[in-house]
Amino acid sequence: MKNSWYFSLLLLLLSACINGEQTFRADHTHFLSSGNSKVWMLKGTQQQEQGELHKNAWGEILFVFYVTGEVLVGSFGDFDKGAYDKGHFKFNEDKEQLTIQINKEKWAFKVHALQDDALVLKTLKGKDLASYLHLTPLTLPR
Repeated sequence: MKNSWYFSLLLLLLSACINGEQTFRADHTHFLSSGNSKVWMLKGTQQQEQGELHKNAWGEILFVFYVTGEVLVGSFGDFDKGAYDKGHFKFNEDKEQLTIQINKEKWAFKVHALQDDALVLKTLKGKDLASYLHLTPLTLPR
């Protein structure tokens, strides 16, 4: 009798494991591309973490991230003329590090903050880049 009770308990536990919810690895590139493509604009830059935010004009510099790993960088004028920069990006979720490769130039950023649909990138590698880049999804013009 005891053996059948243990066997029933074992079957119950195994069935709970089999019928449970599946877990999937999160795709953190989704916040960059929203599952297809997403346009981010450079809101401003900082040279120091606690320094003053130097705001950019609306739409002056845009980043278009595609779920395929492609990235386009330029202004509205650049996109209109077809003179934008095109490259690829990778996001390492373990290190929270974003890399962008455009031609021979490679930029590396640490995702410093992700809040209220805004992104702060700390520059790790990149010629002539500010220490901190503040990106926001493209908003309506004011």
